[in-house]
Amino acid sequence: IEAALLAADIAPGRCRRFAFMDWPSFDAERWVSVLDGSSASSSPRIAASDRDAGAVRAAQANAERAGVADRIEFSCRALSSLEPPAGPGWLVTNPPYGVRLKGRRDLRDLYARLGQVLRERFPGWRASVLCPDARLLRATGLPFGPGLPLLNGGLRVRASTCRLDERGPRFV
Repeated sequence: IEAALLAADIAPGRCRRFAFMDWPSFDAERWVSVLDGSSASSSPRIAASDRDAGAVRAAQANAERAGVADRIEFSCRALSSLEPPAGPGWLVTNPPYGVRLKGRRDLRDLYARLGQVLRERFPGWRASVLCPDARLLRATGLPFGPGLPLLNGGLRVRASTCRLDERGPRFV
């Protein structure tokens, strides 16, 4: 959803209420004109998928609330069944990492499969993975760098990226 907002040049706070809106000097008409000027008519293709239909429905509802549902193609399927369009792109994924799963299970096989799918199906792309565990990232067999620390749903994770090009995957 955030990617669709950024790609469409839509102000990220468009749907939020900010404390400065209560200031005596706040000009509501000017604020509306700023928001109206931040929307562009074209954006790159953004596809979102998950194998869990409930997660897809939740993402669609969030995209509706953010006003970008018409800019995202949603589907219910596993990453391993995706057929990316020709040419370069950027895949961002938030695979399970065990924090919210009942009974932490070993996810290294899942991450190894993720690495295999990325190498085989996404040549010329960049791939970013949200994950708090460097061991799981290493299981992909891809050269992800240390990544950018951030919070995802209140959990500390890293957004780590690599390039999947014809010379082989490399750290970005």
